[in-house]
Amino acid sequence: MDVQSVQESTAVDTQQAKILIVDDEESVHKLISSFLKRHGYVPLSCFKSDEIVETVEKTKPDLILMDLMMPRLDGISATRRIRNLDNGTYLPIIVVTARREVKEMVQALEAGADDYITKPFEFEELLARIKNMLRLKQLQERLLIKTEELNEANQQIQRLNHVLVETNKHLQKKVYDFHNLFEISVRVLRQLEFGLMVNQALINVLGIFTTRSAMLMMASREDNDVFEVVGAKGVSQEVIQDFKIYRHDKLVHYLELIKQPFQIRDISREFQEIIPVLKKLEVEVVSPLFQNEEIVGFLCLGPNIRSEPYSEENLEMLAILTNMLSVALHNAKMYEHIKALSYTDGMTGLHNYRFFRLRLKEEVARARRDGSPVSLIILDVDHFKNYNDTLGHPAGDEVLRKVSTILRKSVRDNDIVARYGGEEFAIILPGTDEVGAYSLAERIRSKVEKSHFHNQEIQPLGTLTVSLGTATFPADAVTVEDLVITADRALYQAKNSGRNRVVQAHQLQESE
Repeated sequence: MDVQSVQESTAVDTQQAKILIVDDEESVHKLISSFLKRHGYVPLSCFKSDEIVETVEKTKPDLILMDLMMPRLDGISATRRIRNLDNGTYLPIIVVTARREVKEMVQALEAGADDYITKPFEFEELLARIKNMLRLKQLQERLLIKTEELNEANQQIQRLNHVLVETNKHLQKKVYDFHNLFEISVRVLRQLEFGLMVNQALINVLGIFTTRSAMLMMASREDNDVFEVVGAKGVSQEVIQDFKIYRHDKLVHYLELIKQPFQIRDISREFQEIIPVLKKLEVEVVSPLFQNEEIVGFLCLGPNIRSEPYSEENLEMLAILTNMLSVALHNAKMYEHIKALSYTDGMTGLHNYRFFRLRLKEEVARARRDGSPVSLIILDVDHFKNYNDTLGHPAGDEVLRKVSTILRKSVRDNDIVARYGGEEFAIILPGTDEVGAYSLAERIRSKVEKSHFHNQEIQPLGTLTVSLGTATFPADAVTVEDLVITADRALYQAKNSGRNRVVQAHQLQESE
């Protein structure tokens, strides 16, 4: 798909998006179509699921609502057929089903579905999920545009390099240097993981410029007017951990004016305040990173291994590399943002169910290789329906957000907290045995019980509480599915035995 066609697709207003309804019941089509039309969408219909491929190719929908239970071809098989198509663009699929089996939902997601909703559902929830998927579609297609633009730029650079080599023999060394620079830049541009890209870029900088140290600074996510070190090679972490440059500094204004690298030895006296700091860090060259005419960071080089001043040719190459690095960093941030949206629950900010299933599978596989334990906690807000129905959805949503905050503050950095669904949450605990899982679960239960929630006295227990179930691999289960089922059964027993308590898998076994 070329850049122009992608730009045209992303320019379509999501309110004018075409939504294909795949269902064998005419009443369902009429009901959903009427709702979609009222909200500015263009509904399309497919009554025969075995004709889904032809319908998609003909109508070019922006999103699909797929029923799972259909006589001709079930929704999971239909989803697989769609994913085998080469649409050239991202096509979100939301499956709709009246069944609530976890296994069926997992099969749908593994077949390529992006989200699911169970019948009966609130139309407001359906609308929210549609908007979220369309927003994700736009973000991913914008990323495709940027990728295509970078590929075209790289091709132009390679063509230019070839011309220079063939027509300017007396500049062979310089052309060779640029060729080497471009090759390294291409590898950096192809890396979309921010941390890996920064590390690879700094390693390449050390090699290209034979410098003893290199440091990359970027605008802080919390404060755009503060530049912090995000990566460094050849510099002590103790030296750089508190080093910052502020946007109001005269040095920044100077870089905004000249828009190119400069050597510290050439700096004018009006910048003498920052000179001692830069010299202490052994910074000899500073090159600005620009995006939309605004400085977003700096690439700083230390002395080269020969302790000689950097040549004009070095600075020219550094300017080119810095410009490419600026584009690569922007793409990496966009990629991380899109990736976060794909695996984040919009309301609580926790990981979503899709991410939970992916990570649980990874952690169980790692535990099996290492011979270490991994525990799972599944918890549920007690009598949440009573609270939600009595005080309204906004109050219920606030409870879920507050419980999410408690969970985040209670776990370690390498633990995974996810919204399991509705008022249920799940926590994956790598390297944690039964005792550790119970200790954390009890600590969470106590924190929630002691926390104040708005009008919590309306709850049957007089306060807002949670029930928790725990299970550990391999002590309680030897597969991912068994681990989930066992923890869920423990939660079910905790709720049936009075709520506001923790039940471990071995207690479940004893009771049986």
